[in-house]
Amino acid sequence: MSRLILVRHATTKDNINGNLSGHIDSELSDLGNMQIVKLNKFLEKENIDCIYTTTSTRTKDTVKDIAKSKNLKIIESENLKEINFGDFEGMNFEYIKSSFPKEFEKIIKYGFEYKYPNGESLVDSYHRVCKELKHILDYNKEKNILICAHAGSIRNIISYLVGKTHEYHWSFKIDNASISIIDIVDGFPVIQTLNNTAYLT
Repeated sequence: MSRLILVRHATTKDNINGNLSGHIDSELSDLGNMQIVKLNKFLEKENIDCIYTTTSTRTKDTVKDIAKSKNLKIIESENLKEINFGDFEGMNFEYIKSSFPKEFEKIIKYGFEYKYPNGESLVDSYHRVCKELKHILDYNKEKNILICAHAGSIRNIISYLVGKTHEYHWSFKIDNASISIIDIVDGFPVIQTLNNTAYLT
């Protein structure tokens, strides 16, 4: 059996302001730093064999302390990153709607297939993330794997494991600093925990 411990990075300043931060860096907020303390305490009791993050500072900072306490080196993966919002990085949807109304209409019309200007579509990000996930699982058979990534990346992973399709993407709520645990038994995914934030209270 392999176990996936999926952690969304702690709350950033862009999260608080509602700004899109896919491939750009975003600084953790004071709330995020408080969440990390509780996250580390929760993860102390988990058996973890390896830790993967994206190349984004917010994911690495979220789990660097648990990696140190478990004496594990963080493995960075560019392919686990959030969707690339292209020219709209750093903006929020209200601003996009008012400043780029025609593009906003396309976002609504094309949904999963909409490709952000100089960025990618959700379908693009799904295939990118799932290809990397398969590599990670193949390389770490029968291990407990912690992946600290982004809401979109985690939704992509769960959608792939459960249904082999991106179409379930928006069916999963993935909050900041949440933990989702999926056991893979004989190739069959079993969700043990989904979007757990109870430990933060």
